[in-house]
Amino acid sequence: MEKAGHPAKRISTTATVKLEMVGGGPKSTTIDLKTEADVPGIDEAKFREQAELTKKTCPVSVALAGAQINLDAKLIR
Repeated sequence: MEKAGHPAKRISTTATVKLEMVGGGPKSTTIDLKTEADVPGIDEAKFREQAELTKKTCPVSVALAGAQINLDAKLIR
């Protein structure tokens, strides 16, 4: 958010990872991210756009690209 010109007061993210046995071994198949953020001066559309961009470019998301990654981003005030 800061790089987009909107420093956040607070961002909280939790991740729920689903592991399944695939090909004889465990594999992360689905990751559900739940993010809540208090970001002054940003509207909902810009917030969601920045959250999606962050999801796509995050080093952890890139490393886990084989898993489906779902994002539920909520702007709070």
